[in-house]
This record gives sequence, C-alpha cells and structure tokens, in this order.
Amino acid sequence: MEIRKTKRGRFIPIACMIALTGALLAGCAGKNENNPGASAAPEQTTTPQQTQQTDTKEEPFKLSLMLMQYAPEAIKDDSPILKALEEATNTDLDITWVPQAQIDEKTNLILASGDLPQLMYIQSFKSPSILNAAKAGAFWEIGPSIQDYPNLSRANAEIMNNIRVDGKNYALYKYAPPAQVGVAYRQDWLKNVGLETPKTVDEFYNMLKAFKTMDPDQDGQDDTYGMAYYKESFLAMFRIVSLWFGSPNIWGEDASGNLTPDFMTDGYMASLQFMKKLYDEQLINQDFAVVTNGTANDMLLDGSAGALFASSGSLSTWQADARIAEQNGEIGIIGTVDGGHGLRARAGTGYIGTYMIPKKSVETEEEFDKVMAFLDKLNSQEVQDLLLYGIEGRHYTKENGLVVKMDNVPESQQLGAERGDLNILHVGVVANETPSKLLPIEQKRDQLRAENEKVAVYNLVEPYLSDTYSKQGQQLDNMRYDMMVKFVMGQIDEAGYKAEVDKWLQAGGSAVIKEFNDQYQANK
Repeated sequence: MEIRKTKRGRFIPIACMIALTGALLAGCAGKNENNPGASAAPEQTTTPQQTQQTDTKEEPFKLSLMLMQYAPEAIKDDSPILKALEEATNTDLDITWVPQAQIDEKTNLILASGDLPQLMYIQSFKSPSILNAAKAGAFWEIGPSIQDYPNLSRANAEIMNNIRVDGKNYALYKYAPPAQVGVAYRQDWLKNVGLETPKTVDEFYNMLKAFKTMDPDQDGQDDTYGMAYYKESFLAMFRIVSLWFGSPNIWGEDASGNLTPDFMTDGYMASLQFMKKLYDEQLINQDFAVVTNGTANDMLLDGSAGALFASSGSLSTWQADARIAEQNGEIGIIGTVDGGHGLRARAGTGYIGTYMIPKKSVETEEEFDKVMAFLDKLNSQEVQDLLLYGIEGRHYTKENGLVVKMDNVPESQQLGAERGDLNILHVGVVANETPSKLLPIEQKRDQLRAENEKVAVYNLVEPYLSDTYSKQGQQLDNMRYDMMVKFVMGQIDEAGYKAEVDKWLQAGGSAVIKEFNDQYQANK
C-alpha cells in the first residue's frame, strides 16, 4: 500500500530529514520567552463557546492531519461522509493516510523532517521518539486546557493519567473500552444445573464444580471441565481472578505508599491458592500450561468446558458459531465477582493510539484553540453518529430512538466504502452517540463493559518506563509465569514460591521496582 493524500497534500522527501530535536523545536522558539521550548498549555484567546457561536460566520479552518489507514484504499475526496464531517466541524481537511504497517516509520520520518501536520494520530505513543519529542517541548501540552471544552473536559482521568509524560498530558486518547474482559460461560449449562449467575467467588466455584460433576450438557457422560485455561505469557487473564482477591492490577501501592508488583502481594497468593484448588479438583484442564488460546476457545464452543477467561469482543462470534447452534447453546459473560474486596475489574490502558498537536505546525494559541475545538466537536453526538453510522437516510434509519442499519442499499452507498477509515476520528472521549439497535449478545457485551469500567482497577505504572524492564522484560515475565504454573500444579509450595520471587528480584526485579518507584513518587 502507498501513502496517499486526501486533497491538497504533498509528500515529505526523505532528503529533507534533519536532526529530530532541532527540527521539531525550530518552530517552537519564541512561543514562551521565559522558557523556550516549554510545553506549558496556552491561555485561551477564544473560548469554545465563542468558537461555536461564530463557526457559521467564519471561513472553514484549514486543518492538516496524519491518520492511520487499515483499508487497502483510502477514501475518495468526494466521499459524502468526508464532506459531512467538514460541514459539521467547519473545517477544510487535508488528510495524509498512512497504512498501519508503515505509520510508526512515517511518524519518525516526519518528526525528523520537521514538515508536520497540525494533528497527528500516534499509534505507538510509548515509543522513544514520541516520548523524547514530548519531553523536548515539540508538542502542545493539552492538560491544563482540556477543561475549557465541553466534551473533552469529560475525559476519563485514569486514561489521561496513563498517557502522561513526566506528569503532563501532551496527547488525547482514542478510547478503547478499558475493562472489557471477564469470564465467558455456557449460560445454557448454568440453567441445566439449576444455578444463578455467580456474584461471589464461592458461587463462581460452585458453578465450575457443577459444570464438572452434574452433567451440564445432559449427555450422560463425565466428560466436561468447569473451565478451560490456557498458556498466557503475561498472565493478563489470570489477573481477572487475582483482582477478586485484592491484588493490584500488575502494579499497585503497598501499605507504605510504595509501588509493588502484584505477584508479591497477599491477594495474589490467595488467587494462586484458589487456582490450585481448581487444578487439584480437576475443574480446569490439567494441561493448561501448554494449551493454546485457540484450543481453549474450542473447548468452550464444542462443549468440553463450561467457562473461559475472555474478551467481551468475542461474544457475538461465539454465539453465532455453528457448534453452539447445534447444541442450542447460549453464551453468557461475567464481568467480575466479589472475593471479599468489593467488585474489582481488570483494566487495560483504555486507549488505542493518541492524537497530538505539534508546535512546529500549530504556532499560535489561536490555532491551538481551533485544533482543540475540532477534537471537541469530534465528540459531539452529530459527529459521533456520522463516524459510527454514516448519514441518516443513506446508511441508517431510526426506530424508537435507536439507530438501525440499512442493509439493502445500493453498493455505492455502503457505509464501509464511503466512510473508509474516517472512523479513526471517532475519538470516543465521551459516549454521545445515539444508541443503536443491538442483538441480545451485543447487549451483554456493552453491559459488561459499562459495569466493569465503574469498578476498573488500573496499572499504576502505566505512565512510566523502566530501563531495566525495557531490556529484561521478557525474561522477568517468563519467570513470573513459571512460578505461577509451578505453584498451581503443586511443584512448589508457598516457601518455594517466595524463593522464586527472590530469584526474580535478583535477576533485575529489584531495579525495576526502584525505577518505577522513583518516577511514581516524583509525580505524586
């Protein structure tokens, strides 16, 4: 795929590349005479309210963007959705589309060249080039200004914290549901064994026990597991359970206010003991340490196991699977249960890429305000509906206040063809879109995500980097996984587990703890 422009754009010749920091900061000099190159947020010369009141009287704001492209072809200039977007935001958009496989390289090239768009989609926010550029003052700091915009001011504080650099926000996140994992289970089996959806750890255990011992598929055979588990390198799904028992999400505070990794806490040990109980009673498959994720999925779908750690995004596909249909099966999902510490759900980062505003191409506070106003408008109901559903009457209709997709429309009016990858501008800082008509399984998915987000537990080191972990992370993660497997399988006891933790500390873990704590305490 080639990088292409929508409208007036031009390509950046590699020959014009110059040193990164010098190129970026050349356009920043003089913006803050007291601290050249500083990233302090600008004072507002025009409030968002004033901007909205005068939009209809102003010429469209010419805005250059670099966006990521998934589709083989970029949208055409005459796309009705692109035109509607420009009309809704009062902009004249000049978009550079970059294929996903090339965007990190392209980002580094244009950072070095200094020929930057006014708004950039950044796929790899934690890359050294982006972090170094932010620290050098190459991007506007948006944190202090975000409260001036009605939609942006409602940004999730935890997710904004996850994209801080040295305690400051230089980026706006593209939202991804932060707490969308749980335990998928065979709801038809649960009915067969006469139980209700579990709300506590004990009830969850009872469900798995019944799935193992009470012939939940009613075939007269003793051939089912309570739950399928599989090999996972980073223990992401295991942490669903560890949080039930009070463990932090990867990293959390101890009683002294210092950061500690989850696997060194009492809550994590309690979760290990729970998983060992499931293993000892053969409620989970005995070969979990070598089983792949795909095989575990098959066990849920073909009726070998009644539950599985899973992402809610898989529910619709699984419910539509032919094997579930043949069994008259029904898939349900549990977000979290109470293990004596209240409801706690595992959160990811909460974003998939970020948007950043370079100082080299946005030189004045007035321009900065217009770019921020554009980002704010992207979160309005009008624009969110446009980017999600298309144009009313052309791509969808409404029934009882709900969006209903129009399936029988001419090919030229199909949403995918006319929207292309413009939905990457669905920032999603707030959910202002009109609700759509959903299938029951989709309602389960959205309900889980909403309920989990209310009780989400975030990783406290997400904003920080450890040099030691960057170099030795794979080795240290493997050690963590191995000690979990050994304990659950009974190869080591609690004393043996603590000895394994000591090995982790000596192998570089102590340095990781110190590096994260130094940054965390400095930014408290």
